[in-house]
Amino acid sequence: MEQAFLGFINDNQLLNSSERTVLAVSGGLDSVAMAELFYRTNIPFAIAHVNFGLRGADSEADAVFVKNKAEQYGVPFHLVRFDTQAEAARRGISIQMAARELRYTWFNELCQEHKYPSVATAHHQNDVLETLLLNLSRGTGLAGLHGILPKQPGLQPGLIRPLLFATRDQLADYVMQQQLPYREDRSNAEDKYARNRIRHHVTPVLTELNAGFWPVFARTVERLRAADALVQHELEQSWQALIRHEGEQITLPVDQLRTLRELPFRLGEWLKPFGFSADQVTNLTTALEHPAGQVFRSATHQLTRERNVLVLEPLRCEASVYLTLSDWPTDPLTLSDAYQLECKVSEKETGFVPTADAEIAWLDADQLRFPVLIRKWKQGDRFQPLNLKGSKLVSNLLNDLKISRREREQCLVLEANGEIAWVMGYRIAHKFRITEATTKKLRLRIRPLPND
Repeated sequence: MEQAFLGFINDNQLLNSSERTVLAVSGGLDSVAMAELFYRTNIPFAIAHVNFGLRGADSEADAVFVKNKAEQYGVPFHLVRFDTQAEAARRGISIQMAARELRYTWFNELCQEHKYPSVATAHHQNDVLETLLLNLSRGTGLAGLHGILPKQPGLQPGLIRPLLFATRDQLADYVMQQQLPYREDRSNAEDKYARNRIRHHVTPVLTELNAGFWPVFARTVERLRAADALVQHELEQSWQALIRHEGEQITLPVDQLRTLRELPFRLGEWLKPFGFSADQVTNLTTALEHPAGQVFRSATHQLTRERNVLVLEPLRCEASVYLTLSDWPTDPLTLSDAYQLECKVSEKETGFVPTADAEIAWLDADQLRFPVLIRKWKQGDRFQPLNLKGSKLVSNLLNDLKISRREREQCLVLEANGEIAWVMGYRIAHKFRITEATTKKLRLRIRPLPND
């Protein structure tokens, strides 16, 4: 096992053996095996443990166990405690998502403070399979199909997974051979989470269908990674050959775009870093066959279909953009000298019916991706009002509602995913409404500032 471990590290250039790597150790079988492998191969390391406070006395016992392991190895030990449930409730996200974000934010801070070059996690081949199947069930591309990488590119500090060469059973055999104690998380035996259901019910079927499944799977993942690398290289080459820089603008000639194979895929990959959604790319592909004039906006960029070119440019930081939200605030948010916004995310109850109140917008929280913009409306803004077929200009909506000139000048829109989700105080967009499928509802209320 030690030789395979060192071979994988060297083949993938995961670390410099003269520098101390910090290990994310939960106390479970996988991370205990990882710590032992680092110890037995004489690679310098420290141990970091996160107590998420989710399992009461068991969580505290995990922390004590990991601290004792660090003392046994004679290596630095770092511990942090979080109230994960409170953080998830505050932000209106799942406990798993809150735990992941808290964990990696702390790892980053820890590495910066102690000058650790990288963090090692104990992901293994079973985790790669589970991630691949989860991604496949949700819809994915090549990157999602090859799953977890041995080294996460572009991160500082680095994030490495030195156990990806091994399966869970191989790590269990190693831990048994070395007679290593470890902690059991009882939630791993439950089918509450999708990953657990795959682990308990899907993986066993795959290994029964093919007794040599794991080596075959590892080779398949390597081929998918290689295919993705080739595709990304070709996309980068063709992008650079196509574009022209004019100051902050990037132009793409429409005639040349039309000649390219798999254009929707190319545009999706090219425009993803600029924040454009799959739906916007579909609409853009259609727009290439129509006259100029259409404008597409992400949270950070604008793409304009002009006569012979597409023009991509950063959004201007104009006064019309009041706020950019990266999360829903827990306290009332002042929008201007006259209005404030109240936000609340909660679970949707069975039978919930939104109230009819112009000040209040009830939206499907999961349909709005951050960052969210709050800005003044402008000429040409268009959206699909609730329960209306087809789109409507915001200017026409305000005319139909007989909104005064002064109120029109103060009218704000809330924009998410590059689309208007709410003409604030007047109408929500049909796409962002609460439906039977909604699980989290967002209540937004715009109201006059209280008088002092």
